Amino acid sequence: VAKYLAPENLTRIGIIGTGTQARYQLQCLEHMVDCRDVLAWGRSQEKIDRLKDDVSAWGFNVQSTLNIADIQSSCNFIVTTTSARSPLLLAENTQPGTHITAMGADSEGKQELDPEIFRKADIVVADKTSQCIDHGDIHYAIEAKVIEKSCIVELGTVVTDPVKRRTSDDQITVADLTGVAVQDIQIAKLVHNALTRS
Repeated sequence: VAKYLAPENLTRIGIIGTGTQARYQLQCLEHMVDCRDVLAWGRSQEKIDRLKDDVSAWGFNVQSTLNIADIQSSCNFIVTTTSARSPLLLAENTQPGTHITAMGADSEGKQELDPEIFRKADIVVADKTSQCIDHGDIHYAIEAKVIEKSCIVELGTVVTDPVKRRTSDDQITVADLTGVAVQDIQIAKLVHNALTRS
């Protein structure tokens, strides 16, 4: 997602959430982007401080906030990793050029994004369209009639078709990732093969 949808001029990474998934996302981004400036949000300063301590070893300069609007106003790459059941990111605070990877709404009832964000988005990506329509953040946008199924591009298509990727730093892009077993299996194979070669 970062490779094909992140703005070329990435100014700051926003991390919403302080759990294991937030750490994994930053660990992956360490190898994908040059930006090391991070603004993290969590429900408690103590949890944010623990995240900060853990990821600073990877070279990230992490600042913290208890106000999500700060992230939307200063970060053009945002990853949500919470178990929220109501929107955390709001459409009116979403700036031109922002990319959002929403990972937390991976089961029924979870929601991190205001459905109106999808109306503003130039590119809407799902790891698996049918699954995201069923229980991802995209579900709420479809339900609110903000977007139609035809507007959604699957991640595999973004990887294989350059026309479906970000083409400008002004575009708003959203990726809704609910988790797909076939992708997990392929990642496990890559890890296994790397370990057996070393």
